Amino acid sequence: MVRLEADKKVIAEIKGKQVGTFWFSVQDWHYNPRIYWVGFQKIAETDVIEVATKLYNAAVKAIEPQQPLLLYTGVEEDDPLHSVLLQLGFREFRRVYSPTLDVAAFDLLSLDVATSIFERLGYRITTLGELEQTNRVKRQLHTLFNEVYADTSTVVQATPERFSFEAWWADVIDDEDIIPEAFFIALDGDEMVGFGNLMHSYLVPDLRNSELGTATFGTKRTYRHHHREIMLAIKAREIAYAKQHGYATIRAEIDAENPWILQICAELPFVQGRDYISMVRVMNWTVQRHAT
Repeated sequence: MVRLEADKKVIAEIKGKQVGTFWFSVQDWHYNPRIYWVGFQKIAETDVIEVATKLYNAAVKAIEPQQPLLLYTGVEEDDPLHSVLLQLGFREFRRVYSPTLDVAAFDLLSLDVATSIFERLGYRITTLGELEQTNRVKRQLHTLFNEVYADTSTVVQATPERFSFEAWWADVIDDEDIIPEAFFIALDGDEMVGFGNLMHSYLVPDLRNSELGTATFGTKRTYRHHHREIMLAIKAREIAYAKQHGYATIRAEIDAENPWILQICAELPFVQGRDYISMVRVMNWTVQRHAT
């Protein structure tokens, strides 16, 4: 039996025992409200294809009224679900590298020069937790985030339409994994010119208490000439925060086609970790519509 739960998940059960789950959701901060993020959770080892197919078909039926453009997910290369997704019509889209930084072994003094240059240029750093969250401040952060995200994510072509500001703030900034004291914002006077933030690890839930992940980070387009100085100063604050709070590692999530992120991570002693494969399933009605 397959049943829908909470409009975001389908669950497969055999004789009252749960044997598989497929979740799906729209993320308010993403480019297009008709792009769904999906994923399988653990599926019983027997009849994997049969269970996965039933879960997938039930999920597609649930979201069909919204006519999603595509479904987007990701797996490790050695995950058995990789081949399952291929059989369901997903295709490989890009690779996301997931290197880690050993917090305890990192020497913060190595970033003193970059931090000094950053300060001499007249910039300073504050945190989301320190900011007075007026509507003007929130709107400025929203604008900066959208600009950086559009330039540093290559999931799909950016479109001019966004979700509402209120929905974005609730989904991104008020997310339970966000740490306001570890959300660092670079300022030029009162103007926000760059940001970077750490969050509780969601890639590896078992490491939540020992590992932090890097979320979106980058600089405003008109300040890209100081991208290195701004981002290294922010990374210094991130690593200092992780050290102070006893975290063992920081895990990055790097798009292989993103020069801005690769440039910064190449200057820090990140060690190659697991590779994630992004996969997409373009929906049939999307293909048919463009073919006619």
